[in-house]
Amino acid sequence: MEIVLDPRLKFNYASWYLLGIERFYGKRCIHYDVEPFKNLPYHKIRDYNSGFAFLCKDAKKVVKIFVDTEDVAKVFPERYEWCDIYGMVNPTKKQIETFDKIIAIGPACGVTLSVRIQNIVLSLMRYCQGSKYNSIPYKNYLRDYLYTNIRRRPLESYELPVNIKENYIFHASTLWYNQFAATDTNKYRGEFLKVCQKAGLEIEGGLFYVEGRDVLAEMPDYPKYKEIYKEFIYDKRLSMDDYIWKTKQSVLVFNTPSVCECHGWKLAEYLCMGKAIISTPLKREMPGRGLIHGENVHFVHHADEIYDAVIKISHDKEYRKKLERGARAYYEQWLAPEVVMKRMIDKAFKAGNNFHE
Repeated sequence: MEIVLDPRLKFNYASWYLLGIERFYGKRCIHYDVEPFKNLPYHKIRDYNSGFAFLCKDAKKVVKIFVDTEDVAKVFPERYEWCDIYGMVNPTKKQIETFDKIIAIGPACGVTLSVRIQNIVLSLMRYCQGSKYNSIPYKNYLRDYLYTNIRRRPLESYELPVNIKENYIFHASTLWYNQFAATDTNKYRGEFLKVCQKAGLEIEGGLFYVEGRDVLAEMPDYPKYKEIYKEFIYDKRLSMDDYIWKTKQSVLVFNTPSVCECHGWKLAEYLCMGKAIISTPLKREMPGRGLIHGENVHFVHHADEIYDAVIKISHDKEYRKKLERGARAYYEQWLAPEVVMKRMIDKAFKAGNNFHE
């Protein structure tokens, strides 16, 4: 098997899938070459953010796969037309029903694949390899390669076992600044912390308050959060090591769709860690049967249901353990990097048949 990757990929978003290729097929089968992908435009940031393309070759066949990693549920027409399979992180049910090539691949997160100096070299190499058909500045590539060292960690860091603190909650998330964040993401994150406080749990972390003119231009009343959630606001980034370690210690975690109604990276992290998850309903499709209430997640549909969910999971150890096992089992079946890549590649080689589960 040979894997040919378009070097113009956005590395921090592609890293999960690159790890999957390495785990399943090995590094020796991978190489980068822009020529097979030269008809895919990379003129605007939207092109760079859309995802990445690759070819998979065996002795008889070459298949074309595009991995759409965008937060927004939009299909990129030229990429869809180009590929045999369109793996999409954030599809709607209607998109899956409408577009035959689309498969839901579920949430992922950025991971560290190489040390910092190696990533600097790789970013320059990939940029040069794709520069003939690329209008994206090199600084974007350098920033996103280094992001995987500064703000991400190897996948194994999420999987190391840690003892849970029975009366402890750790939650760290951002207060975003669009309409959906105002009515859903920020609201539910804030309510979760309030009910944990009401339940008498020890709380660490909080809500990250974003400063800047762009924030106020998008959401003029954003400063209200300093008052509404004043007990939980923090304005300095936590270290990634602390974030991972303390999340694993937390007796339960909270998920809600993030900006653009997308699967956030947190959902992938929580499922990988095998955490007991409280979540509001997801807005995007998941692979397989999706997440099931009481099996691998505890869904709440309204803010006033969060308190009962926190009490139940924090007090009922057997139920918590069931959710933890279910979350990790779902991850292993559908979301592990090598599983996602094998599934897409197998589907591509069977192109022409029914793509859906």
